Amino acid sequence: MHRNGSCTALRLGGQTYLFDVSEGTMRQLQFTKILPSSITKIFISHLHGDHLFGLVPTVLDIMVAHKSLSANPQKKAKHKRVHGEKATLEIYGPPGLYNYICMVLSLSCSKFNYLEVNVIELVGGREERGPVASRSRQKTHRNVFLSHYPEVGIPMISRKYLQQNKDNVWIIDEPKPITAESAESGAAFTHADGFHRLPNDVNLGMGRRLHIKAAELDHLRGVQTFGYTVEEQPPPGNIDVEKAKAMGIQPSKKYGLLKCGISVATDDGTGEVHPDEVLIESFRPRKFAFLADHRRIPTQMVQLCRNADMLVHEATLSKEDGLDKIKMRGHSTPYRAGQFGKELGCKVVALNHFASTSAGREHAHGRVSEAREGNQNASQIIASYDFMEVWIPRGGFDFVGANA
Repeated sequence: MHRNGSCTALRLGGQTYLFDVSEGTMRQLQFTKILPSSITKIFISHLHGDHLFGLVPTVLDIMVAHKSLSANPQKKAKHKRVHGEKATLEIYGPPGLYNYICMVLSLSCSKFNYLEVNVIELVGGREERGPVASRSRQKTHRNVFLSHYPEVGIPMISRKYLQQNKDNVWIIDEPKPITAESAESGAAFTHADGFHRLPNDVNLGMGRRLHIKAAELDHLRGVQTFGYTVEEQPPPGNIDVEKAKAMGIQPSKKYGLLKCGISVATDDGTGEVHPDEVLIESFRPRKFAFLADHRRIPTQMVQLCRNADMLVHEATLSKEDGLDKIKMRGHSTPYRAGQFGKELGCKVVALNHFASTSAGREHAHGRVSEAREGNQNASQIIASYDFMEVWIPRGGFDFVGANA
C-alpha cells in the first residue's frame, strides 16, 4: 500500500517510538526493518479511529515478538539483558485510552499474558470529558473517558495518570543534566558492550534518556488532542585523545565527562583540564516534533516545536478551502505547515495525513507547492509516504532553507 493511515516511527538506536497507530499499521510494519520488540513507547494524539484502530493489533504483535524471543534459547539471554525479566511497553495519550484498549482486548477474548503495558493518560486538558453532545448524559451515566471499568481490566495492563505542569505542558521524560557528581553516583554505567556510557550516549540503546513533552492541539471541541516533541540530551562531543594524554589524562571514564562539557582533574591531581581544551567537535541535540490533526496550535505547543530538525505536520485541507471549512473540519493546510516551519526555524517539514479523497503524485506535488509558498524556502518540504525514511544526522541538519 502506497499510503496507509497515520503512523510515524522514530528510531533511536535500538528502540522505536510510534506516533499514532492507524488501522493496517501492523501489516505495514512487517515490510520494514522495525522489529516489534524494539517498540518501547507509543504516543496517541487523539482517539479518532484513523489514528487509533491499529493500536491493539500492534500491541498484540509486540507481545508475541517478546514471547518468541524469550522462548528462543539462542536469543533468550540477550532479550533478558536488554528488556529485563519482563518486557514493558508504555502508551501515552488522552483520557479514555486505557478503557479503549482493555475493552477491545476483553470483548475479543484476546489472551494477554506476557507483555507489561503501562497506559499513561495525559489528564487536566481542556477537552478530556469528551464531546459536548454526551455531557448531558454524564449526570446519570459514567463518563466513558474518565471512568474506570474493573470488569474489563487486564492484570498485565495498568492505568496511570500524568498531570500537566504550571505551563500547561505534560513532561513525559526529562533527564537531569549530566554532572560529575551524577556520573559518579550511578548515572553512568557499564553497557553490555563493555563500555562505560553516560545516559546521553547515542549508542546506549534502551537505557538512553530523552526529553519527551506533550501539549494540547485544537482539533475539534470535545476531542482531546496532543502534539509531541522528542529531543535528545546534548550528545557527547569528539575528543582529541593525544592532546588529552599530553595534558595528563589517560583514557578512562574522565573522557566521557570531558565529552559532555565537564572539567576533570588530571590523573596526578595537580591540575585541571577543561572541555574546550581537548574537544575537537561538539554536537547540538536533535529534535523531532509531531503535530497531528488540528485547526490551531496553542502557544505551549508552538514553543515546544521551536528549532525542530523534523516537523511532522498534517496537510488534510488546502488554503483554497477557506477558514470556515478549516474551523468546521478541525484540520490544517500545507500552507500553514510551511508558515509554521518558517516561523519556528524547523529544518524539515514533512507533510502527512492527506485527505482520503485526494491521492496520487499530482496531489502530493500540489500540497508540497502550497507548503513551499507558505515557507518561502526557509525549510525543506517533503510529502510523506509509506516506508519513507529520513535520517537525521548526529548534530542535526546543518543546511539553511530549501535551496541548500
